[in-house]
Amino acid sequence: MSVSTTLPLVADEEVRRVVGIEDALAVVRQTYEDFGADRLALSSPTITRLAGGARGFGLKGALLDRYGVAGVRVTPTHTGGHGSWCLVLETASGRPLVAVEESWLYRLRTAASAAVAARLLARPDSTVLTLVGTGRIGRLVPAAFAAEFGVTEVRVVGRTPASAVEFAARQSLPGLIVTAAAGLDEAAPGSDVVVAITSAREPVVHARHLPPGGTLIGLGGGAEIAAGALTGPDAADRFFVDDLDYASETGSVAGWLAAGLSPGTLSARLTALLPAVAAGLRPGRTDPGDRVLAVVQGVAACDVALACLTMRRLGIA
Repeated sequence: MSVSTTLPLVADEEVRRVVGIEDALAVVRQTYEDFGADRLALSSPTITRLAGGARGFGLKGALLDRYGVAGVRVTPTHTGGHGSWCLVLETASGRPLVAVEESWLYRLRTAASAAVAARLLARPDSTVLTLVGTGRIGRLVPAAFAAEFGVTEVRVVGRTPASAVEFAARQSLPGLIVTAAAGLDEAAPGSDVVVAITSAREPVVHARHLPPGGTLIGLGGGAEIAAGALTGPDAADRFFVDDLDYASETGSVAGWLAAGLSPGTLSARLTALLPAVAAGLRPGRTDPGDRVLAVVQGVAACDVALACLTMRRLGIA
């Protein structure tokens, strides 16, 4: 006998109503810790690509013991990343529970991941953030850092000076000063943390933009950070990633490998995985003067955990 069911679909507007930045920060902190302590599993390989002609999809999955669910984030590659959904399933039965639109959650998770990474790696007295990138994800970064890390000043660098000015004018957070900078050479000096979230195909952030005691976090899908920040004479003292397999396929790490960096050199320079730091298994920053570099491309477990939170907030399961 067949059973007729309807899979609940949660659209972006509903997600925004029930999940906020504090929720995302808490979920990312907990999920990183669970990942480092082997309380969850990611899909292997991290991402599976389905391609056919001009259309295709990328699939990333995770199984989360804490919530009793598994999930798959499905992203159309032919839509520029728009139209992503996270399908959540009950682990015990395998039953599909919900499909959650990933536009808002993806941006929220990415911004929260950067702030959590900074909390793990940056100096505790850090107050000045330079943000490179004024897109939809970048708009959420100041609020995430203000909530998680207590920054008081944000310097914004855009593709054009006008985009940085417009971005700064739209930010309104109590106790946070947001100003536009003409360029990174102007903004980076005196910054405690630099966050880059761009789709740049050529490096826009270089080793000189990472001063002693500073932390550089790359979130973008392009080759935004120059290889010299990892291997040059002024390279970072410590280097972290959240998921090395996925980082090797996209963003700055993928760009370094494509340009000739050997996997052996990459592994030798890797200090630790961020989830191991979150779980207390590996140290992050060990000296106030360390120059710390982190590439945070995002783990599917955070997407699944946030989709599960959305489901529960809406009373779906």
